Amino acid sequence: MEDTKYCLCCGEHVPYNFVERYEKRELTCAYCGFVLDVQQLWEPPRSSEGYTLIAEDSQFIRTIITNVLKTEKFSAKVSAFENGLELISAFTKLVAERASIDVAIIDLNMPVMDGITAARTIRAIESQQKIAATPFVFFSSMKADDALRAQMELLQPATYMNKGTDPDPDKLSERVELIVGYLMEKYAK
Repeated sequence: MEDTKYCLCCGEHVPYNFVERYEKRELTCAYCGFVLDVQQLWEPPRSSEGYTLIAEDSQFIRTIITNVLKTEKFSAKVSAFENGLELISAFTKLVAERASIDVAIIDLNMPVMDGITAARTIRAIESQQKIAATPFVFFSSMKADDALRAQMELLQPATYMNKGTDPDPDKLSERVELIVGYLMEKYAK
């Protein structure tokens, strides 16, 4: 039996625990609690009328994320942006239209406006408009440190996913599908 598993969040092999929750068995990182594997994780929702917003400066990664979201039908509409400022502009417009937003996938390091600043701005808009908090997936190649974990705690509901270093688009697609599916079930509106 393997003593460690690779944790996307920590970016290294870590010891792990088994946790039973939400009627599922999860293999979790002993350090950060990130879900490493799940048995019967979710049945993808098929009737969402909402949006998934993506802010990612890499066209390649935006395309992979968009393709997974459309293939798995996580959201009725998927909109992708190159930076946090474009994300904020679209979010504001959707809020004004009273559109439902399922999840926002946000890169941490982007030109014009970084992911944390964009997420804080979204939380301020939600607070001002008195609307429910949009779940965030922070998606980056950075290793999750204590400062990032503290920011995520303030921006709940939020999770972090490391993009990894594997250049295989299928591996990235699998990670995207796992985390988005989990969030869609957890925060389904």
